[in-house]
Amino acid sequence: MTEKVKRDWSEKDLRKMIVDQRRFLWRDDMIDRISSSLNLKHGITAVDVGCGLGYLGWTFWRHFGEGGTYIGVDCSEKLLTDARKMSEDWSNGGNACFLQGAAFDIPLQDACSDFTMCQTLLMHLEKPETALSEMVRVTKPGGAVMCMEPDNLSSSLAIPFSSRPSITLKERMFWFKVSIIWAEGRKRLGKGDYGIASKVPKMMADAGLVGIDCRCNDIPGFIQPPYETEAQKYSLEKMLEHLEEKDDEEEEKRSWKEYKECFIAGGGSRSTYYRIRKIAEEKREVRKEIILDQVKSGSYYAGPCPRGFFCFTGIRTETNQRKIARYIPGN
Repeated sequence: MTEKVKRDWSEKDLRKMIVDQRRFLWRDDMIDRISSSLNLKHGITAVDVGCGLGYLGWTFWRHFGEGGTYIGVDCSEKLLTDARKMSEDWSNGGNACFLQGAAFDIPLQDACSDFTMCQTLLMHLEKPETALSEMVRVTKPGGAVMCMEPDNLSSSLAIPFSSRPSITLKERMFWFKVSIIWAEGRKRLGKGDYGIASKVPKMMADAGLVGIDCRCNDIPGFIQPPYETEAQKYSLEKMLEHLEEKDDEEEEKRSWKEYKECFIAGGGSRSTYYRIRKIAEEKREVRKEIILDQVKSGSYYAGPCPRGFFCFTGIRTETNQRKIARYIPGN
């Protein structure tokens, strides 16, 4: 069994995304509660699958890093090179190392990890249960497995309250339908499940984990004048950068091509795809100017919407090795 790598996250725009999206992702007190519930101790070994730049390493380091070991695994050697350099700033008192490898074939021996984790990994995989079974395999009996994954599909269907130009109910229903079709096509093409979070507890149970629990990310992400918090200021800064940056024609073509593939694969028609593109192109500049004016005048606001981001945890038992065997590549 193989799992194809769909995207190169070391590419400029994607690398920037995984940095920007993590700056205000989890509150410190939520990380403390998760660590306490898992009974994390200093001196343990933690494995981070699909580690990218090592975000989970530095986020949880204060709970296990003194005398402990962090092993980051990722398929991108470019990201790992940067991660190794960055880890010098946060891995004091312990050891941080990085290995190139795939989530569906983790290059580690059985039962070597006390705490195995991933974030926004399963949502990008054609066979997420394969990666989860590998995470269970490398975890010691009694050790914890943690998966932080979003339900982006449900979040995209939320009705926002904001100063952006409003749309009619008919238009809203049209875009809801379009989102569902696109997400289904993405899944059919093996690009991952945009609503993966709702399936993770069942996947964990099927992999033999016990004590399965879930915590919801408690950051609603609203923006309200006078933009007092650092998170709001950062969000506005990134919004302005995005709105004011010049369009990259080649990147736009690539993006529309990928969108079309997913939409058609999900059951959408070509005529509807071209309608979507026409609407987007006609309204883009108008909406852009309105939003830019609002942000610059300090009148832009966006109410809190469901974030749909969850932390799932489970414990490996002595007996669940038999259960995960059916998922191990090659079996």
